[in-house]
Amino acid sequence: MAKDWLMHPWLERFLPDHLRPVDDHIFSDAHGLVIVQETEAALDRLIDYGKQVKSAQTFKKNGKTFHFRLKINQKRMKVLSYETHKSEAAIKKRIVIEYIRKAYLPKSRQNRCKEATVQYIKNGQTFVRSIQKSSYFQGVFDKLELLDEALLGGLIEKKTNHDLSVSAPSPEPTEDKDLIHSSEEPFYYIRELEEKRERSWGALPSMIDNRLKLLLEETQEAGSVYDSLDIEERYTVKRMLTRDIPSLLDTYLTLSEENRQQQTKQLYEALVKMEVNIRTLREKAEVTKVDKMEQLLELSERRYPVRKRNNAPE
Repeated sequence: MAKDWLMHPWLERFLPDHLRPVDDHIFSDAHGLVIVQETEAALDRLIDYGKQVKSAQTFKKNGKTFHFRLKINQKRMKVLSYETHKSEAAIKKRIVIEYIRKAYLPKSRQNRCKEATVQYIKNGQTFVRSIQKSSYFQGVFDKLELLDEALLGGLIEKKTNHDLSVSAPSPEPTEDKDLIHSSEEPFYYIRELEEKRERSWGALPSMIDNRLKLLLEETQEAGSVYDSLDIEERYTVKRMLTRDIPSLLDTYLTLSEENRQQQTKQLYEALVKMEVNIRTLREKAEVTKVDKMEQLLELSERRYPVRKRNNAPE
């Protein structure tokens, strides 16, 4: 309540920098939205793998224009997310969020967020502002809550399994089973998109529909090497199938006829780029498998050399 009172507009000028709310225009342009979306995407990936995350660990995601760090221990999670010098953003931003975990503050979500600030330079001056009330970051805070729950669930499950003296029989797998780390994962999402293509995307122009069909076929082929991809590459495939393709096509179909005509070429190019990206991942994985095979053959030859028998008479 006291914090809400401090947020009253006429008191803002008396607040220290880190408590003043950030102006929304800092995140309203394309670059501002990207850093928020990339932060959410990194947290999404960790939520998916929550049961496998240790209670104390540091995660990193390094891109050309964006870096992400998340440090987790038993008491808190600390996020550092920032744009690199290679980013084209006019105002480069550095986000810091410190979150106290539910085990220590179970009741008040607001108090669990010990720090939530953005630092940026504008007109040669450095600013530090609060993002706790920013509408752009409510999704990030929601995902921190979900990640905390996923981590807690994983720890409880591990403890329960450890305490069992006799193993219970495994339940039969269900259709909504966890597909993470499963070679069936991409095929599951491809089938969903193929069904949506027939059911919901019938109004797509033929050139877009054909391009989508080729993209799904390429992804189907890539599924054979899915287990050879690293975590980042698997996440790229999953994000494309579950978020990027549906969002692009659903949004395109909501446009007016005139706007659709203007956006068709860009949509076509976006699907081509996705297809090229998937093909590149597949070809890279194939090369890696061939290299591994050659290494195994070489190792086998060293371990089990063929020795010629000496049959010459004495």
